[in-house]
Amino acid sequence: MKNLKLIKPMYACQNVPIVVFDNGCSNPCLYCGLANRQFREDTIIASGLENVLESLKKYPSAYFSPTSDCFLPDNAELTHQLIEATWQTNSNFVPLVITKQIIPEETIKLFVENKNRLVLQISVPSLDESAISILEPGAAPISQRLELIQKLTNRGVKIIAVIMPWFNLYYDLEALPKKLAELGIKKAIVATGILPPAQRQKMLATNNYWVKRAAEETELDSSGTKHGYILPLVKRRERLKDLVEVFAMYNIKTVICTADNHDLEEYDLPLCHKFQHRNLKI
Repeated sequence: MKNLKLIKPMYACQNVPIVVFDNGCSNPCLYCGLANRQFREDTIIASGLENVLESLKKYPSAYFSPTSDCFLPDNAELTHQLIEATWQTNSNFVPLVITKQIIPEETIKLFVENKNRLVLQISVPSLDESAISILEPGAAPISQRLELIQKLTNRGVKIIAVIMPWFNLYYDLEALPKKLAELGIKKAIVATGILPPAQRQKMLATNNYWVKRAAEETELDSSGTKHGYILPLVKRRERLKDLVEVFAMYNIKTVICTADNHDLEEYDLPLCHKFQHRNLKI
């Protein structure tokens, strides 16, 4: 655990430190460019279990974790330990958790008991198991993620569905919010994302029609803000608008993350510039 780190905030919209685990994703998502990210010394707040625990109690929140899923089998026990120990020393601490994995029952119990000081996000970008098994080879199957959402919402834990990155799997556009609404989802965050060049090439090399098509539709970002491929502005605006409207049909409030959608300001879309949640005061 000597490589466990607490890193300065990566995202201005959240402004909370990031937990970076020893164990990265051994089978990372095809679109992800964060799996092997290295951090400069001046961004490291603390290293090692004891130092990270000591530092965590000083913050109102921490992000578990954009660089490696905190509920990978090798990380799940440590995630439980970090959150439980920090709650014991800082009753106002609210972890911001995102996962594509299955949360162990012991941690589900901990989250249920502390549901009012937790922000829990579960990624469900599509119902297409075939496409997602290619895009997210190291993640839990979609069916298992849906079961997890049902288990948690049945026990009173509010879940934010993360539709990021959202790819144009149009045949399930309405099926996805319909299913999420059945499971008790009331809020979602969506974004199309930016593909690093290497990740785009991996998607183009697959044999899945929808995965290849999603990559083919992107173009090099001309704004110079980020280096990568993104859906052209007009197409992206139209599809995000459609997505928001369809989710609204099922009474799911949807916001668009602007971290990778930096050019939508002049359009009438529900943009998220600063992460807000009733449990989290940052």
